[in-house]
Amino acid sequence: MVTRIIQVVGGLESRNYKDLVFSIDGKRYGPYKLVAFALAESLRERGAECAVTLLVPESLVTSLANSLEEAEGLLRDRERFAEQATRQLREVVAANFEVKVIQGLGSYELGKNDDPKGNLEFENSIGNISSYILVELTEISDRDEKLIFCTSTGHNAYLMAVQMALSVYRAYRAFVDQASGDGGQGSFVLKTAYHPPPSVGSEVTVELEPTHHRAFFDLPELRGQLVADRTDRAIELGKRVHGLVEEMTGEWNRAKLAFNAVRYNAPLVLNYLEEPDGRKMLRLLREAMEVIEEARSFVIEGSTLRLRRFKVDRSEVSGWVITAALSMYLSKVMESVKSTGGRLNRVLEVMGRVYRDQRLGLNSYVLEYEADQIYEAVNKGMMPGEKRLLKDLLQLKGSGNKMRNFFAHAGLLADYTYVRRTEDGDVVLEYDANRLKEIMSWVRNPTPRSARGATRT
Repeated sequence: MVTRIIQVVGGLESRNYKDLVFSIDGKRYGPYKLVAFALAESLRERGAECAVTLLVPESLVTSLANSLEEAEGLLRDRERFAEQATRQLREVVAANFEVKVIQGLGSYELGKNDDPKGNLEFENSIGNISSYILVELTEISDRDEKLIFCTSTGHNAYLMAVQMALSVYRAYRAFVDQASGDGGQGSFVLKTAYHPPPSVGSEVTVELEPTHHRAFFDLPELRGQLVADRTDRAIELGKRVHGLVEEMTGEWNRAKLAFNAVRYNAPLVLNYLEEPDGRKMLRLLREAMEVIEEARSFVIEGSTLRLRRFKVDRSEVSGWVITAALSMYLSKVMESVKSTGGRLNRVLEVMGRVYRDQRLGLNSYVLEYEADQIYEAVNKGMMPGEKRLLKDLLQLKGSGNKMRNFFAHAGLLADYTYVRRTEDGDVVLEYDANRLKEIMSWVRNPTPRSARGATRT
């Protein structure tokens, strides 16, 4: 597993930086111009595998281009921009690193004071920059064990954009890691590295602060509208990505059913659902974001080059990323439940872990109580190989308010649930196939109030 160190660069030339000696855990490293490489040396000494990613804002094109036309060419071709930025940064740091170009923001002069070449204006927002960084992180950092963000260089707006992206990415990784079985919310480590402004000849002490962002078990409600602007051109752009968003919504609907089955404690439902595809959702999101990015416009007005972007809805982008992670996790839960074959003891085991991880202790209590009632009745009145409706097994008259009782009794509605005792004594549960459509309608649109105060009748 890799520790990735990310730093936003503030310039592409040596004169933009000082040679500094960094103190990390009481040991000196350097001189280095960027703290990321001191951290990498420190970690490698301890046997860690490290990767350094330098984020280069588009505004640094002023260090690469000699004309507005050349600047536009580099801004249109991000790969060529990254290659040129990498070559120039190799004169600053003689170490291994990769470059990722991030969107620009603000106004900048091109050329030197005595030889002005024009002005660059990036009509953009921090929300846009953060959204695209977040989507990029889901591609480049998902296999990383740790991620360290260095805050000592880079324009404040870019630092804030990265921090905003990381807050969502941390929650995303909690569910992704739970889905992969890597220990859940504690497995991925996110830290922020900072140090005070250096004095001439002084040694700079680096502090590493763990960054925590709680991942709540909650499925975002999404409007399916990635483009935030409402101009005619923006509305037309929204139509262009509609097909991709529609496919993403299909995955969201599958995730919604699975989420509700877990959240509202109806785990047997998971045996009958189609698993949502979180990876597909991320792929579609990337494609949609790329379509929006390709719709940016370059306008040269006199001595000014303006790069205009459509504004994306940051809350929507973040919501889709979290939904993708939840979908991966829910698919893993569904796979585990389906592997039980409906055997009650194994369903209890699987869902016990799920409810513990997601802090849904009341669900465990209710499910265990229902299971105890079933086991008691089975042991008293069922022979191996026998199959009976739960209503008959428990000697009930039937449910008056079926939807209410469904959620009140962990989805084990006595009228619709069959109990079978296997030859080896296990208890297997399944739904009446003729009632599945009705059950799915309840799970799709549960009414929590209907689950309160219910009793079996």
